[in-house]
Amino acid sequence: MGDKELELDWDFEHTKLDIPKSKFGTSKQVMQFIKKEAKNFDWIMVPAEKKNLPLFVYLTKLSSVSSKTKLFSYNHPVLKTKNKNLKVLDLWLSKFFFKNLDRVVFYTKESMELAINENLIDFKKSYWVNNTIDTIEVSKFYNFVEPSKEVNNILFIGRLIESKKIPELLKYYNKLKIDITDLKLEIIGDGPMNAVVKKAVENDNDIIWHKSLVDEEKIAPIMSRSCLVFVPGHSGLSINHAYVYGRPYVTLESDKHGPEISYLIDGVNGYILGEDFDANCQKLTALLTNREMLKSFCQNANAKGKELSVEKWVAQMKNNLLDE
Repeated sequence: MGDKELELDWDFEHTKLDIPKSKFGTSKQVMQFIKKEAKNFDWIMVPAEKKNLPLFVYLTKLSSVSSKTKLFSYNHPVLKTKNKNLKVLDLWLSKFFFKNLDRVVFYTKESMELAINENLIDFKKSYWVNNTIDTIEVSKFYNFVEPSKEVNNILFIGRLIESKKIPELLKYYNKLKIDITDLKLEIIGDGPMNAVVKKAVENDNDIIWHKSLVDEEKIAPIMSRSCLVFVPGHSGLSINHAYVYGRPYVTLESDKHGPEISYLIDGVNGYILGEDFDANCQKLTALLTNREMLKSFCQNANAKGKELSVEKWVAQMKNNLLDE
């Protein structure tokens, strides 16, 4: 699906089990491993996802035996599905997970408040911490700079999957290039829709495809020469990624965005575009050609990025788990 694993010398013990991701939640090998290791930990984090339901039920029984080991999750306010007919089931399962977890940490304050207001969870076990990327790693290779006046670059960063609306991205790029003749589109990511990108690259030398990158050392120079990040489809941590580099984020209106969409303030540090394609293009053209406006958007994005640092994430998560 376009994922690429980051290989570093971690400061923590990292054990890999030879289990496909799709079978992780049903694997006896996983359950036996956790049973062996559980006594060494105060907390076990288990993603509240339908595919992990068998593992979750096993862990609830395991934690009930030990008063020391507790379960928590870091997640969305409600389980997600592509099938609208399963919405009632998703709500029920969300309540089931939240009821049996000792603590639930949500990706944003807004997500936590939504879950509480919808009576999905007891407020006493509800916590939040803004989702983040490794901002420390970014800072090793990047200090905030405004886009050069010499370039007009749009950057897409994310997996090349249907929900990211790659054809829509190319449609906007081709329209914008009529008025901004030196416009370039750079794409970071890979996945099942890479054939669409390959064809676009073959037909336009100003489209640069970097495939999948996870090293910030390689991402930093691409971000530096970009004016904005544009992901028409479902958006999540790519919003954080843009803001940590001080770049405005642009996407299309959707009810499928991740909770990180709350970081985007329309008209301040990015745009959430509506259905009018021509009006949207005019708005983007204005941003790209008005350097004072672009400068303001970048500064606002940079300020938001500082609020989303990994240091703040660690401190708040620690407080969430130690809170009595």
